[in-house]
Amino acid sequence: MSENTTGKTDRVKGKNVHGQVVVLTRSKPEQLGLFQTFLPEEEEKYSNTIELYDAVPKYFSHSRGMAALRESGKYLPILERAFEHRGEGYKVQIHPARIRYKDKREKEFYPSQREELVEEALRKIACDHLNGVYLNDQAGVQFTLYELRQELVARGHAINVPDLIESLKVGNLATISVQKADGTGVMQASIFPLLLIVSREEWLKQPKQARCYVQFNPLVTASIDRLTYRQFDYLTYMSYKHRLSRWLHKRLSHNYTQAGLLHPYTIRMSTILRDSGVPQKERGNDNAREIEKTLKELHGKRVLMAFDKEILLGLRHKIIDIKYTLRPDLDFVSETKKANARAIRLSKALPERAVLLSL
Repeated sequence: MSENTTGKTDRVKGKNVHGQVVVLTRSKPEQLGLFQTFLPEEEEKYSNTIELYDAVPKYFSHSRGMAALRESGKYLPILERAFEHRGEGYKVQIHPARIRYKDKREKEFYPSQREELVEEALRKIACDHLNGVYLNDQAGVQFTLYELRQELVARGHAINVPDLIESLKVGNLATISVQKADGTGVMQASIFPLLLIVSREEWLKQPKQARCYVQFNPLVTASIDRLTYRQFDYLTYMSYKHRLSRWLHKRLSHNYTQAGLLHPYTIRMSTILRDSGVPQKERGNDNAREIEKTLKELHGKRVLMAFDKEILLGLRHKIIDIKYTLRPDLDFVSETKKANARAIRLSKALPERAVLLSL
């Protein structure tokens, strides 16, 4: 990937996964600078949650479950899920990515926990003013594979370079289609609609300098443009062992803007299972155990001070649902206040563009 600045025209050129040359034009909207600035400004631990996009259950939780769905060990069906965001119903279709290897083998993948971690690391790298860019009026990030791998290693998620490249390709080739419950289309695109990646030869020659680029999903650009993202504790998010813990942490960070000891957060087991996209177990007790592991992990990270549950029983004392009441830790309340203060600053910086969530 190379850059060329001539007069007022700033262009970036690179090759996509098919080897085709792509030329993009850089712009520098004020919204990108706001996206990259946090409160307190000296803190390095923050990133951003993205309105609607982060609520889409687009990741598949278990590689074994994915393998069991593959036809002839190769091909996957289109995955369909329903979810709600801010009281409105949505449907998502996930079309798998088909990867073709050098030996002509083919294999399909849904975006998984690996892609979730890679995308989150890239969004954090984009918060650096030298890396986050707008090309062809779409938000994206310039990076080296070395830089991306080091970021993941630092967060306890080491991924070797071949798997990292495969993960970027899955993000580029898997398609996500989101509709409202009434069938109205919202968005159809991949996680990374555009991927410019260096060749193996370039990477081996200059592993720390050979730059790549991904364009983020259009919903990410829309959230940056409209200032509907929120600051959250990226370091804690990346430290969780369980994917469901990451999902709930991000949901609380984005939606629970009134967090306080006098304002607990309530959520049902059925809501967690539906909106997170985790595979549901046949027995209600097994689902409840998985959720309690998550709640205990959030408690250990000082996100929750405590939680209570109300079990809802059906015929023959079968668990039909559980209502959880979550009480935030003072550390999480403090982080929420910082995020709220930053949201207010954003609304004052670009009041004509701000479409902020109610605080």
